[in-house]
Amino acid sequence: MSDARVPFVGGFRELEQGSPDRLSLWSAVRAEASVSAREMVKYLQGGALLAATTTLTRDVLSPDHPVIGGLHLLTDGHWLRYSDLAHYVEHYHVALDPQFTAHAQANGWTVPQLDDADLLALQSVLLGDDADRAMTYEPVVCPAAAVG
Repeated sequence: MSDARVPFVGGFRELEQGSPDRLSLWSAVRAEASVSAREMVKYLQGGALLAATTTLTRDVLSPDHPVIGGLHLLTDGHWLRYSDLAHYVEHYHVALDPQFTAHAQANGWTVPQLDDADLLALQSVLLGDDADRAMTYEPVVCPAAAVG
């Protein structure tokens, strides 16, 4: 794992966790799946869990907006992505960053196994100086009299 900026795939602007300066999800939709779509979906469904939330994601491209599942941040040790990305690739044939696609293919469409050291190194890159504080967090204990 390098100290370089960790690239992110997805993050389309229509998604709740997306960014307004990112590509439109609608513009990434394709009429047909790529030849490696099945492998890509499996790759996207794999990965190490960096963060789990209780947030439910909904299909923003469907008129009914059904729930896709919980929102999680995943990694393959180099790229970051949210867990709902696999849904959009599988159901809407969403095209992804060609560099990410080349990376996944170079990995043989298999997400590398990451150990704790890999995840801590990634956390350090993502959080910088805050990583040390995150690892040494101590909960604040409120005196009984202060509790409501």
